[in-house]
Amino acid sequence: MALTDANSGHITLGEYDYTCRLTRSRWAWEFLRRNPDFREAALTTDQSRISEKPACHGVRLLRPDSDQSEAEKFGLAFFPDIDANGHDANTFWNPAIYARTLTVQVTPRHPGEHDEIFKRCVATCEVVHLTDRVGRESLLVRGNGHVLQVACSGLSLLSVEPVKMKLIIEDVTTLDDTLRLISRAQRVLGNEENPEEPEWTRSSLAWRNALIALDAHEAGLTYFETATIIYGSDRANEAWQSASRAMKDEMRRALARGRELRDGGYRDLLAAQT
Repeated sequence: MALTDANSGHITLGEYDYTCRLTRSRWAWEFLRRNPDFREAALTTDQSRISEKPACHGVRLLRPDSDQSEAEKFGLAFFPDIDANGHDANTFWNPAIYARTLTVQVTPRHPGEHDEIFKRCVATCEVVHLTDRVGRESLLVRGNGHVLQVACSGLSLLSVEPVKMKLIIEDVTTLDDTLRLISRAQRVLGNEENPEEPEWTRSSLAWRNALIALDAHEAGLTYFETATIIYGSDRANEAWQSASRAMKDEMRRALARGRELRDGGYRDLLAAQT
């Protein structure tokens, strides 16, 4: 969703359907890009300092051409397009704030060997390769409506000699967390069919409502109008005419949660990534 849509006051529930497939790191971006201090910092930074060029198999190569200290203050490798949503933005988080991620180990590829991971990525996904200002390489892989940031270790993927990738999982100590990370990779690289209706978890629904509450508030809408967007006019009218304050308090909590995540709490989403 573009923030300009929210500022016009025309907000619909369906505009947020794409968020049901976002991981915590992409949710973190959704809240951060609504932070006015962040937006001001990004808008005053020369975006031409990021070089971009195409590579083989449709891969896009990004490299910052100069210091990115302003972006790093917010945990980013550089400032992406601040009006691009959590799925579309080329948001690369700095490892200092986003350590729990999938990693591919890059090793020499011998004659006759195949790189199954790379083959699957370029065949079914959109791939963006970043070399940050200290030489670390990362991939952003989009597929099936999901987005995955992958760290690279070992050799450079841009090596002249043939290389291959091996998936490894770092900084995860429990079996459940390991299985969740593998499941995330499968959702991106697999042959999953997109459901007609969004499938929400308890957490993603709460984050969506916090995001809507933020956008509605910025658009000058009331708590009642926010509830109408989320629950429809019939349920909102019924709740506002009743003696119960449950839905009214829920809207207040949603806005408070949205502000908290926007104003720094997004870092907690990154730290808890699994």
